[in-house]
Amino acid sequence: MTDRYKVYTKVLKTIKQFVTDQYAGHTITLAMMIAGIVMSKKAQLSEMSSEIPTAAKDKSIEMRLRRWVKHDRIDGEMIYLPFAQQILKALSERELVLVMDGSQAGRGCMVLMVGVVYKKRALPIAWLVYKGKKGHTTAKRHIEALQKVKVLLPETTKVVLLGDAEYDTTEMLLWVQENTQWSYVLRTAPQICVTTGHGEQVIGDMALEKDQVLQYLNVGFTQKATLKTNLVGWWSDKYEKPIYLISNLTSKYLTCRHYQRRYRIETFFSDQPVLDGQSREEPWLQHPQEPSIRPSPSKSFAGCCLSGLYLDDLTGFASHG
Repeated sequence: MTDRYKVYTKVLKTIKQFVTDQYAGHTITLAMMIAGIVMSKKAQLSEMSSEIPTAAKDKSIEMRLRRWVKHDRIDGEMIYLPFAQQILKALSERELVLVMDGSQAGRGCMVLMVGVVYKKRALPIAWLVYKGKKGHTTAKRHIEALQKVKVLLPETTKVVLLGDAEYDTTEMLLWVQENTQWSYVLRTAPQICVTTGHGEQVIGDMALEKDQVLQYLNVGFTQKATLKTNLVGWWSDKYEKPIYLISNLTSKYLTCRHYQRRYRIETFFSDQPVLDGQSREEPWLQHPQEPSIRPSPSKSFAGCCLSGLYLDDLTGFASHG
């Protein structure tokens, strides 16, 4: 039995266990895609198809995969949902650390992902794929991504949310404050104004020295001061410049320790072949708003997420076959 066949067989058994509401042919095609990504380490359909163990010609398999990613009745997020639920169930007895981050996912497409930190990995839980360029997106999208995760969690789950300065919007943090019991630690920009007991000041004007951590409690965030939060200035000896964090945690050292974990999500994105330069040329990743292929980026990202779980031996993949 070849390695390709072993991988495909193992993947297919697990997919059949978790994905029970798809046509058998669609389930087989999904297993083909995951096995193809694992073996080829590419997200190009032509590369995947050459690694799938079948008697059919590569071109025939490629067309089968292409029809699957264009199918308007296949929802990539719903396919991934049972795996996300399994991850959260396995980690439900501990405090969950959620990380938000975004990356390019094809020509003209972006993906905003929420993952849960497990050991030294950030495992995908939910995401949004939208048409746009790299850079800040709207607070509305941030909230929409977090809502996808919130409905999967029991209300009693302890959660810490991490993110970069892209996610320090007052609107999103007010949503977190009003709709959850989550803690949060987010990086913020030094040019933002806050209101402290000494009046209004620019964050970057904090009197901070190398290897020092300072904290202001209950500051008004931004000039409008609609949100009350805690501000931490941290200049580690590892950093050329200080970084600034906002959090509803009262411990400045715990705030810094949590933020260090945020960088783990970049490991996930760097491992995903759908995000590499060659794969961005795939036509089925280029037009998220075109009706005939709109679901494609989300489905391709789901395939990459599942291939990542396979490589990490998670959610039962390792126990089959």
